[in-house]
Amino acid sequence: IIGNGFVGSSVAFGFSPQTGCDGVDIKIYDKQAGKSTHTLDEVVNDSDYIFVSVPTPMKQDGSISLDIVDEVFKEIDSVIDYEAEEQPTILLRSTVTPGTTAKIQEEYPRMYVVFNPEFLTERSAKFDFINQARFILGGDSKNTKMVADLYRWRFGKTTPIIETNFETSEIIKYMNNCYLATKVSFLNEMYK
Repeated sequence: IIGNGFVGSSVAFGFSPQTGCDGVDIKIYDKQAGKSTHTLDEVVNDSDYIFVSVPTPMKQDGSISLDIVDEVFKEIDSVIDYEAEEQPTILLRSTVTPGTTAKIQEEYPRMYVVFNPEFLTERSAKFDFINQARFILGGDSKNTKMVADLYRWRFGKTTPIIETNFETSEIIKYMNNCYLATKVSFLNEMYK
């Protein structure tokens, strides 16, 4: 796990022995002191799956900043062992604008990247992660299949898994966020 905020920590919880998931060795890297358990090199080169859950804060003009996401992929590229027999699958969980993950994949063609948006509320993120209504996986079908296999292994076969391309998965995340914001706005108006 890269980024140990509420999204990253919910992934750690979801794959932990306390939720009945035995045999998983969780490694966490975060730049914030006290949130890491491993180095970036260990997380990248000793993992089958890497969950990237870093902030995409809003800029002054209202657009999102992808600076942290870009920096993380540069750092992964600087330590990843491209000569290793097996490469990790990198799941980008941060909210990004449509087209971002394809751009990352073009920039780092030897990485196996999947866009796997989170649908968590900060207040109940751990519970939300282990009780998801669906998993969205965007990217090359070979890579999305590997992630689908991981989620089926962990959560069984009852939760729907939607495998699609990068842009569609990114738009699904944005549509979901817009829908929730509209619901909140509507309910606020009804309250007034």
